[in-house]
Amino acid sequence: MHHWINRALRTALLLVFTLSLAACGQAASTNQASNNNANQPSAAPSEGEITVTDAQGTVTLPKTPSRIITMDFSFTDMLVTLGVQPVGIADDDSPELFMDSVKSQLTDYTSVGSRYEPNIELVSSLKPDLIIADINKHKNAITQMQAIAPVLVLDDFQADYDQMLKNYAIIAKAVGKEEEGKKRLQEHEAKMAEAKSKIKSNNLTVLPAVVNPKGFFGHSDHSYTGSVLAELGFADPVKHDESYPQLTLEQLVETNPQALFLMPTEEVTIVNQWETNPLWQKIDAVANNNVYKVERRNWALSRGMLGSEKIAEDIVNQLGEK
Repeated sequence: MHHWINRALRTALLLVFTLSLAACGQAASTNQASNNNANQPSAAPSEGEITVTDAQGTVTLPKTPSRIITMDFSFTDMLVTLGVQPVGIADDDSPELFMDSVKSQLTDYTSVGSRYEPNIELVSSLKPDLIIADINKHKNAITQMQAIAPVLVLDDFQADYDQMLKNYAIIAKAVGKEEEGKKRLQEHEAKMAEAKSKIKSNNLTVLPAVVNPKGFFGHSDHSYTGSVLAELGFADPVKHDESYPQLTLEQLVETNPQALFLMPTEEVTIVNQWETNPLWQKIDAVANNNVYKVERRNWALSRGMLGSEKIAEDIVNQLGEK
């Protein structure tokens, strides 16, 4: 009898305990439900969410990204201008291709290889929360990248100066620096206007060109570099449908630029060969001693605020008021 009472008591106590647990659970779930209702409507964007429009549509980031991978030098220029450090950069495994003013602001980052064929495994291992890519160069890798993290796809490689400024504004918004971006854009516009006011010889036809051992590639005013020169008031002598037309020496003579800004990829280029040809002397830029060598990394690779300001500075040094 005694054992039976003990067992009955234990059973009753256990039942009370179980019921009280169930009641607690019910209270908790009721609270949760009322909290959920309080947060309606769920269609509103959650706090900290960032939505931007890129070259392919709309990209939504759940929060401000902190682990960003840039797939080109231009995006890196834009990020450091905003005071943001990328964790990974497709830098062709050649840090010497960065502009000095970009490199000096970069802290540690991991190279993810070639700008044309980035190492996707390495990209994934960095656990990015945003990848910034180009719609032309990276079209074959975009789907793979999207499986890793949100991808901001921009029309960069074929972009002119105006498009570069639009890309800058998109990046500024995506990294939560919209206001800083607007402020820096105003500073940039003031710098460019000041440079333009110092250039007295902007009625010249000016051709920037990348030169390598195999060829001479003019940058028309559709290209980024050519359009920066157009922004500074210079006329484009090639007037070509393509951004980067390859010219023969004969075509260059016919184009007859009054100033040439050459961006050599290495010490000896096709120009060394052309200089021995009498045709070379027929170009106005050559005859008037207006051929300048400039750094390709500054003029053609760092297509952002800092790159554009450096082009303007170089032009002022060569063709500005003496």
